[in-house]
Amino acid sequence: MTETYTVQAATLAECRAITRRRYGDRAYIFDYKSVRSGGFLGLFVKENVIASVIVPAAKPDLSKYASGIIKKAPDLDNAAQAQQEKAKILSAAAEVRGLDPNLQAILTQVKLLNDKIDTKLSPAAARHGDSGEHETLVKIRDTLEQNDFSPAFRREIIEHIRKEFSIEALNDYTEVQQKVLEWIGGRIKIYDDTGPYKRPRIIVLVGPTGVGKTTTICKLAASFMYYPAKNAEKQNVSLITIDRYRIAADKQLGELAACLQADFMAVDDADELKKELALRADSFDTILVDTIGRSPRASVELAEMKNMLEVCGTNAEVYLTFAAATKSSGIIEIMRQFEPFNYKAVIITKLDETRQLGNVISALAEQGKPLAYITDGQSTTPYYIHKANIVQLLTNLEGFTLDRDRLEAHFTYGA
Repeated sequence: MTETYTVQAATLAECRAITRRRYGDRAYIFDYKSVRSGGFLGLFVKENVIASVIVPAAKPDLSKYASGIIKKAPDLDNAAQAQQEKAKILSAAAEVRGLDPNLQAILTQVKLLNDKIDTKLSPAAARHGDSGEHETLVKIRDTLEQNDFSPAFRREIIEHIRKEFSIEALNDYTEVQQKVLEWIGGRIKIYDDTGPYKRPRIIVLVGPTGVGKTTTICKLAASFMYYPAKNAEKQNVSLITIDRYRIAADKQLGELAACLQADFMAVDDADELKKELALRADSFDTILVDTIGRSPRASVELAEMKNMLEVCGTNAEVYLTFAAATKSSGIIEIMRQFEPFNYKAVIITKLDETRQLGNVISALAEQGKPLAYITDGQSTTPYYIHKANIVQLLTNLEGFTLDRDRLEAHFTYGA
């Protein structure tokens, strides 16, 4: 009987280690999430990972049925012998098929061996590499999976390799790896926020709860006020929050705004938001609007918030914000549910909590959305927010040995 458990530790790697130690090698983690506890104003926060563990039931001993079915893999270099082994295996499997319901495991093995024999016996498949058995393809596929790229994205990359590389060229793993990184980077869109902008520039952050919108707002404010981009002037910034529902949310942002010496206002409804925006139109270069975190499934609340934000006008820049560790399927759901907000780009938060960025890259590529900023720390200082950069994203992927100079040249000059 399959059993489920919960494991908690500081990192996902520690959760895996605890899982193996407690429940053995058969156990595996099928879901996990990051949680935070304690702390004050973003300081002294303790980060933990809670993992859900499945321990499959022990496989029944089917050895008494296996006699004569699978003893040793046939010598597939001999086509005639392979065909004879195939016929023998399928005949034996047919004889015992009805003896016991637990024979499914054996029959599955038979099917896999059958497929392997058929592939080996196909000269065309071997000649064109369609079997997917080349070591380079296996390594690239495993590395993409390790980085949590979606199945569709992985298939796309593997097919691209098969079209671009001959069997001989596949032996140069270093070159294949570099081309794969270039293809991945080519699917990443970077949002151009260089302007010009109509004053005041209004930036609105939307997204699910707990992804760090409030601290990201403060990081943006600090960067605009004290560390502007190259050739940009320091700006006069105002912070506005419409989050009066979360306990002490407006107080937290107010205290952070005070530390930055930035203007701050909390509003309750669309009329008040419209009024405060009008009052600040001539006095501030940029107005940053913090919103209520909403579940992507809370359609009614999302619609209400969208109506409220319409007073910001059509020139307002809406950014969708979500955490880097969010699963691919979760990212897709978030992006689709927040689509009515007409967000211009995406901000990825908490990059320091994961190195598996394939989920983010896959989702952005599949939805055709650009990336604007990345944050990678709990502090509200501008050192922990960065304009999105393709090469920097690629360097965060695990398992690849990259040539940074080559990537920099490729994505700078479009080589």
